[in-house]
Amino acid sequence: MENADGKGIALAYLTALVSGISVFANSFGVVTLDSTAYTFVKNALVAAILAAIALSAGNWREILAINRKQALMLAFVGVIGGGVAFALFFAGLSMVSGAEGSFLYRLLFIFAAIIGVFMLKEKFSWNVAAGALAIIAGNFLLLGGAELALSTGALVVVAASALWAIEYAISKKALEALSPTTVAGARMGIGAIVLLAILVFQGKVGALGAISPQSFAWIAVATGLLMLFTTLWYSALKRTSLISATAAFTLGGPVSALLSFVFVGKALSIYSAAGLLLIAAGAVFVVGTAETALAMDYAKEKALSKLRA
Repeated sequence: MENADGKGIALAYLTALVSGISVFANSFGVVTLDSTAYTFVKNALVAAILAAIALSAGNWREILAINRKQALMLAFVGVIGGGVAFALFFAGLSMVSGAEGSFLYRLLFIFAAIIGVFMLKEKFSWNVAAGALAIIAGNFLLLGGAELALSTGALVVVAASALWAIEYAISKKALEALSPTTVAGARMGIGAIVLLAILVFQGKVGALGAISPQSFAWIAVATGLLMLFTTLWYSALKRTSLISATAAFTLGGPVSALLSFVFVGKALSIYSAAGLLLIAAGAVFVVGTAETALAMDYAKEKALSKLRA
């Protein structure tokens, strides 16, 4: 049974926290350098770290035993999830506001829910539908008056979100027999090669030699957050359903909004506050109150055990 001990959902909620911080930070970092170059550097660094972890943990045995079907799935995960979607997302993020980008990115849950039902045969129920409506309404309120237009940037972010939803479904299948480190490593490693190819095709390789100290600082922050996100997310996806994991993941939007309120001085209106509550309620409604309580108990026990150590 998925999430029998609460670990899967706990990891998904923690991933949402990291994602919210990451989206907020990247909205500043991506404007300091060409978006594809920025994405390539941080993704390549994460790929190198994951490769080192995989080798030290003995994952090379698992990699050597990969069959043709698994290899094709990992190739898709890497090319689409680690390469094309990243390039699209950060290109789009550089063209829209942080609030708009966050809203469009959180539509990933809707795409994932549809894919989860039809491709993975996950259960769709009235609470999933109601929770989805609450999440969409909450994210809309979080726009706080920001313009939501059918622009090129908006379409690019939506396309990236849809591709990631597909990639997560393929990753979910691959994780049935493979470890999160192997799947994550393939995503970031193959993805980095794809991003480099995109840079070469666009004639932007020279941007890699024009990285300013400011860009290096943001890349360092983004690399740490991406490493944490990737590790947590694929571990969560292995242990719970795609619908539940991506529903919990939508809480990243409120995290980004709260960070904007605290550090950028963006006013938290009554509509924004209502949006935060709607998203939180919607996520818990989809995941389930019992499952969320189990996840909180798991997180509390892990925290207490760390303090005792």
